[in-house]
Amino acid sequence: MLGKRNKLPPFEVPWSTASGRPTLNLERQLDHDGHPLAITSADAVTANGVPPWNWRETPGSGGESQSYGGRVISVKWGDYTRRIGIDGTADAIKEAIKSAFRLRTKRGFWLEDEDQIIRTLDRDMPLGSYSLHLDEGIGIKVCHYDESEHIPVHTEEKTFYTEEDFRDFLTRRGWSSLRELNGYRNIDNMDDLRPDSLYRGMS
Repeated sequence: MLGKRNKLPPFEVPWSTASGRPTLNLERQLDHDGHPLAITSADAVTANGVPPWNWRETPGSGGESQSYGGRVISVKWGDYTRRIGIDGTADAIKEAIKSAFRLRTKRGFWLEDEDQIIRTLDRDMPLGSYSLHLDEGIGIKVCHYDESEHIPVHTEEKTFYTEEDFRDFLTRRGWSSLRELNGYRNIDNMDDLRPDSLYRGMS
């Protein structure tokens, strides 16, 4: 015969005298070991009324951009526009522009304002919007020959942006200068090159 279990006393539903609504207390024994299960009717909230699991940022709780109080210009290159601070030296402004647009080459560049005036880079330059222009360099064609038969093998297109680029090009090929085809003058200076002209290397 099964042992007699302890009977659970009936729970009462007391009425709140203030609101006239019943206050339900579900705290009761579940078994004969006496482990209670308490079910409360309200979730835990913080002092400001926001549940502790609500991690979403509330409006006005930060994240607003801070305005910069220095001298700032707007620079546009293609589809990209960057705001550049010009409180530093000319070299610092130049490096800031190169970093902002990720210019990795040694190509020269300049800024042109809305009136198509090219401005020098300094802290006193007028504030406003500028367009960034890159040096297109000097493009030429170099004809490579089979020296044994003096027959042209192929033509290489090359663009130079600095005198250093031109010197390095000659050195790596063992040339001292370039000569324009059908010409007689040797050219060892980048400024003497003619755009889109055809040259051959001279040792």
